[in-house]
Amino acid sequence: MLRLVALLAGVAVIPLPELPQQALWQADLQIRSLTVTEVHGRLSARVVVGSEFGEAMATRVEVLLPVGVGLLETAAGCAASPSPPGVSALRARVICVLGNLPAHSSRAFQVLTTIPPNGVTRGFGVVAVSDTPDPRPGNNFAEKAIP
Repeated sequence: MLRLVALLAGVAVIPLPELPQQALWQADLQIRSLTVTEVHGRLSARVVVGSEFGEAMATRVEVLLPVGVGLLETAAGCAASPSPPGVSALRARVICVLGNLPAHSSRAFQVLTTIPPNGVTRGFGVVAVSDTPDPRPGNNFAEKAIP
């Protein structure tokens, strides 16, 4: 039909070459584990993030801290969010830049904080993102608290 319309209109039809079948660019980035413990008056979050398949490019993990804690220690490649004026120890989150994460690999890191005030949940939330499309984004988040 297209050729007939093109002939009637006096337009030449040039067939396009077939494109080779290509694999989809994707990686299943996931939070493999989040462990929260309290030791010696400190609250610790240990995070393991991995790529099930595909290379997750420019992987970043955001750690949401409990309300009212002071940040004591972060892993290499991690940076704390800005603090409120006059209270330099208080932070809301830590962002860890992990770089490229090859398929079937994982990386672990830890964040240490002070204990939150009484009545505040002793828990963390973590979310992992990358520049690679993720077919299963539902496993990119985890949260855990201890009593």
